[in-house]
Amino acid sequence: MKAPSRWGRHLFHSEGLRRLLCWVIQLYIRFVYRTNRWSVEGGDIPLRLRQQGRPFILAFWHGRLLMIPMVWQRLAPMHMLISSHRDGRIIADAVTYFGVNSIAGSTRRGGMTALRIMLKQLAAGDCVGITPDGPRGPAMHASTGIVNAARLARVPIVPVTFATSGRWVLSTWDRFHLALPFGRGVFVWGEPIEVEPELDEAGVEHARLLVENRMNEMAEHADRRVGRSSGDRRQSTVLPALYRALTAALTPFVRLFLKRRQYRGKEDRARVGERLGITGVRRPPGPLVWLHAASVGEAASVLALMQRIVEERPRIGIVATTGTVAAARLLETRLPEGVIHQFVPVDLPHPVERFLDHWRPDLAIWVESELWPNLVLETHRRGIPMLLLNARLSERSVTRWRALPGLIRPMLQAFALCLAQDEIQAERLSRLGARAVASVGDLKTAAEPLAADPAALDKLRHQIGARPVWLAASTHPGEEEIAAAAHRSIVRSHPGLLTIIAPRHPVRGEAITKVLEASGLRVARRARSEPITRETDVYLADTLGELGLFFRLSGIALIGGSLAGKGGHNPFEAARLDCAVLHGPDMANCAAMADALAAAGASETVRDAETLARAVMRLLDDPQLRHARAANARQVAAVGSAALDTVLDRIAPWLDALGPIEAAKMPSATPRAVAVRHADARA
Repeated sequence: MKAPSRWGRHLFHSEGLRRLLCWVIQLYIRFVYRTNRWSVEGGDIPLRLRQQGRPFILAFWHGRLLMIPMVWQRLAPMHMLISSHRDGRIIADAVTYFGVNSIAGSTRRGGMTALRIMLKQLAAGDCVGITPDGPRGPAMHASTGIVNAARLARVPIVPVTFATSGRWVLSTWDRFHLALPFGRGVFVWGEPIEVEPELDEAGVEHARLLVENRMNEMAEHADRRVGRSSGDRRQSTVLPALYRALTAALTPFVRLFLKRRQYRGKEDRARVGERLGITGVRRPPGPLVWLHAASVGEAASVLALMQRIVEERPRIGIVATTGTVAAARLLETRLPEGVIHQFVPVDLPHPVERFLDHWRPDLAIWVESELWPNLVLETHRRGIPMLLLNARLSERSVTRWRALPGLIRPMLQAFALCLAQDEIQAERLSRLGARAVASVGDLKTAAEPLAADPAALDKLRHQIGARPVWLAASTHPGEEEIAAAAHRSIVRSHPGLLTIIAPRHPVRGEAITKVLEASGLRVARRARSEPITRETDVYLADTLGELGLFFRLSGIALIGGSLAGKGGHNPFEAARLDCAVLHGPDMANCAAMADALAAAGASETVRDAETLARAVMRLLDDPQLRHARAANARQVAAVGSAALDTVLDRIAPWLDALGPIEAAKMPSATPRAVAVRHADARA
């Protein structure tokens, strides 16, 4: 924290100067109040509660604290929770001029003593005022302290805010709104938020988000009422507008780019119109959730989520978009019944508008890290709530986005909720400007085991027989050569060795075959229905959606993308199917999963063909070691399955508003606690 200036220290320790400053502050508040034309919205709400004899907690943002004493007007005895640092002492002295008492502490620091005093005052029938983002932010992010106080006291939370047409927004942590005289002002009261006394952790978070979202919506509404918009929003319009103009100008070139991708097999010729927002599929009636998962990994991670929504909330429709042909083919046979698949439109203004005009989603859910400015901001502009799930950003991406704060900040702030894979990702998102951020675990840990065709499994097992076998899964360019070099080393001591290579992008099958055959290996390709014979060295699994088949066949799996600097892929897919896991040094995409496997002794890190060959030989030579690692891996993967329930709990307010859970459809697990009783769960 910045040390106070000598003048500030003198002011803090001088009783006379501090009293003078407080007198000036209260005089200024009264002057601003008398020289502005004020209106009040929802003024009957606190009156109604007081007439019922009900105390409540008054909630307002720290940056909009200045004029709150004037909206209270001594309606009832009021005690304001104020931090005990230097600024807090000055505020505490100033509010006494308005008949408001102070409680030293905060909902975040030194809270137990303050909480006891608050509960005592509320029990006596008085009201308590709290700034949920105090004492030091982040600004306009509510802490759970206010929810716990309301829960324990069994009183409602009543949000309130103000705005003035004339103001200075200071460059302080809370972006303090210094109201100016001779203009217009508005006070806005929100409906009471009732908090259930018995809440689990998910319920508390549910209520916290409701408070935060309601208060932010009220602040924006108050600003609009006096003809103002937030400073952040005004500053953040330049780069998005420039991006929109540039992408509109690039439309002819993007069309040519799409044709080139068609020629290379990276676009579906029959459905390329979807990339331009044109579709022949009708929008289903009723509420619709749009879920965007860019590629194979993201799509696989949300299959279980979509299945649960379909089962529990059959009135809600889902349209799922992906950006790659591989992801589309994966989803062809695995999408839950009734879910519609579309290719995501390219990030040009007109395709984006056509897509949103046609589908008119009631809720948009984005997965992981693919954020397109036109698509995100146009969705937000239309008032469609957006959630970001399983969010992650590499440090390299963070560095790039930090160079464009005027673009990434409005995009992240467009999301009502960001659920990050881990605490590191949550911190990165917050650093870039995301508001409501929480770490709930990786959805990939909650996926079901990959499926396999029993007939195909029996056929391949018969072809392999008793041969030693291992798998290099989801490989990228360069990793096939490493696997081939390892094969040549291992086969010297393990005659008859079969190496299975399953490339991440099967379209590379022909090129991989040429590389392997050039190194003297005999290759059988699954895409050509070529059988595994005694002479086969490498079985190239260049098909989509069959990875579960090859994990079941091998028992030893190298996780691709980890030796080629791609961040690795989901190791739990192998762990769930009785595989001992090997991976390279780069598992940034699934760091938490890799760490959990390593801590349990369920995986081994390799660095090149030599270390890979030694690791595979150890496992082939010692079946007990392989079984032990596989068992540990399976146990670690099973622990992560709770992530799906946690995510569903966190997004429940938005889903509840579209279609409630049908009791007959609920899983056998204990139902989650209901966080609030207010009708508008998305506020």
